[in-house]
Amino acid sequence: MDEVDRLILQALQEDGRTPFTQIAKKAGVSETTIRSRYRNLVDEGVVRTVSIVDPFALDFQAPAMIGISTEPGKIEAVAKAVSELPEVSYLVLTLGTYDLLVEVYCRNLQHLTNLVTQQIQLIPGVRATETLMVAKMYKLSYRWSPASDSDDID
Repeated sequence: MDEVDRLILQALQEDGRTPFTQIAKKAGVSETTIRSRYRNLVDEGVVRTVSIVDPFALDFQAPAMIGISTEPGKIEAVAKAVSELPEVSYLVLTLGTYDLLVEVYCRNLQHLTNLVTQQIQLIPGVRATETLMVAKMYKLSYRWSPASDSDDID
């Protein structure tokens, strides 16, 4: 990963429809180079192109983070079951208080309540849950990018 690759990632994260000609001009290389580099980033699984939907615009007004504690040896089975729920947008294994941390988007409080009490808590291997309902979102960003090789990381 070099500066040209990072520039491609940065430009596409700011606007996924940025023309390769514009990126090439900024990078000082040909459009063919940018197109080839982009294809390599896709082929290597570094980048994928998706549409981001604003759940609030679709009236999903009850986002929440749910911490899940599992029974010993049940993390993978619980994670598989949770990942299949359509409300789940993010699911990670954590090494803290919870075994899994889940981000969900629900239409309203009743939808969230049913999801937690009638689906997640009934998954075999779930020991306990804690639901943190999002009251206000300060930042939602997909603009993460790798540090350059010259950046000092301590």
